[in-house]
Amino acid sequence: MVLHYLEFILGRLLYPIRGHDSGQIIHCPAFKDLPEPNMTLEAPDVGPSGSKLPLHCTCKADDGKGCLPELRWTAPNSREEVKEYVLLCEDLDPPIPFLVFHHGLLWAIPATTTKAEAANVKPDEHAKICRMTVAGWRFVPNMLGLPYVGAGAPLGHGKHRYVFTIIALSESLKFKAPEKASKKDIKRAMAGKIIGWAQWTGIFEKPWPN
Repeated sequence: MVLHYLEFILGRLLYPIRGHDSGQIIHCPAFKDLPEPNMTLEAPDVGPSGSKLPLHCTCKADDGKGCLPELRWTAPNSREEVKEYVLLCEDLDPPIPFLVFHHGLLWAIPATTTKAEAANVKPDEHAKICRMTVAGWRFVPNMLGLPYVGAGAPLGHGKHRYVFTIIALSESLKFKAPEKASKKDIKRAMAGKIIGWAQWTGIFEKPWPN
């Protein structure tokens, strides 16, 4: 209980540090030719963008990690053919100045795919080496070294926005060592290839423990 109070007090002290919107992926140079979304992204089991994330999609889940909400998207309104999708979840409100945490960064998602579920983002048995999920998607590890981890705003730090972004590419991403690709590498490699994107936001505020 003492630790909860300490976390809460620290969260309240750091409350003003939030709103790192300028650091989200859609503000990187790769998006300069497509500043507005031309796709739709939905989480049908949760609700419209801005809805509260259910506890099983957060650090309050039974496993302490949380799972990906089911996401569905439409292909972009573009003359070019989609060759690959990238899916990202970013926390825009962590209590660290100028920092945006990615909870999941998945790429090499086939062009025929129009939804993502928790089962798709589970690491495969060789994930630490190959950085692949059981669905065959590539991932850039998050802070826990996983393909995806649920929302985990600190106690006392108020509501955090978890922004999910789906990105359609006209070319597949190629790297000499795909198992070592970083978020910075992905941003750089997407330049000139983005033909569509959309966002959906889930909200989470850590409740006081029972």
